[in-house]
Amino acid sequence: GLLPFDRFMDLALYAPGLGYYVSGARKIGAGGDFVTAPEISPLFGACIAAQCGEVLDLLEGGDVLEIGAGSGALAVQVLTTLERSAALPGRYLILELSPDLKERQRCLIAERLPHLLGRVHWLERLPEFFRGVVLANEVLDAMPVHRFRVAADGAPLEVFVTPAGDGWREVCCEPESP
Repeated sequence: GLLPFDRFMDLALYAPGLGYYVSGARKIGAGGDFVTAPEISPLFGACIAAQCGEVLDLLEGGDVLEIGAGSGALAVQVLTTLERSAALPGRYLILELSPDLKERQRCLIAERLPHLLGRVHWLERLPEFFRGVVLANEVLDAMPVHRFRVAADGAPLEVFVTPAGDGWREVCCEPESP
């Protein structure tokens, strides 16, 4: 049948044992499929931390929430820089869907900043209330999304995915998603 694009993307990325981010293979950094700025140099994290420090100062405190923290490299860099400038957040929150990446983040933070591990908390969903800075480095491509198109007559169409031979094809139909 027809599978809404967001559901197809969710399964492709996060289906237990099969999805790209939960299959157990190394994804990020040397030996992985891609490299992000925090994997190349701590300079990116230091620059982000400087901005976080400014915002936290203006707010007179608060938390940092990183969405999709990957290997944990950015978290380590931000926390290291904020600690050096005496501007640590109340908490460093990480919203991560991948169990494999959560474990990798936890290990890296425990190895590099064991004294700050108690300040780091992993979330299953966005908090109802938040005051602080939100970081989302290269995360939009890992978020399941609804896709729509506009037909020649101006009507909205939703993009679905359906099996086709040995692969998949996109089909546009009347929207089902709210």
